[in-house]
Amino acid sequence: MASLVGTWDLVESQNWDEYLKEIGVGMIMRTAASKMKPTAIISRDGNTWTLKSVSTLKTTEITGTEGVEFEEKTPDDRVVKSTIRVEGEKMIQEQRDRKTGEVVTTIVREVVDGKLVATITAGKVVCKRIYSRTA
Repeated sequence: MASLVGTWDLVESQNWDEYLKEIGVGMIMRTAASKMKPTAIISRDGNTWTLKSVSTLKTTEITGTEGVEFEEKTPDDRVVKSTIRVEGEKMIQEQRDRKTGEVVTTIVREVVDGKLVATITAGKVVCKRIYSRTA
């Protein structure tokens, strides 16, 4: 899993707007989010992961221990219950509705051909965010 650790710049998004619509993000915020090219900074200390997203508009940071549910405030200001787990060379993060417990988003992060690929699924919408390593 050391391959995920580092600093990554967003280079491509597929179905990003569709994903944002699926989770209920309004048009103005979707327009702003579509223009952002965030830098993802991933670090690890034992079984604890820190995921930071930095852009000109907003910076967010979450820290979670593998297998331990934690509360997360998403960049669009939703509050969800998240869990991170590692399966082989993939980090899988599930975001659950904090009232119903239902999974609303699953994010699978993995390195493919030297790029960080985040596959984000909500409902029937699948989005990919592809990043290149900067450090």
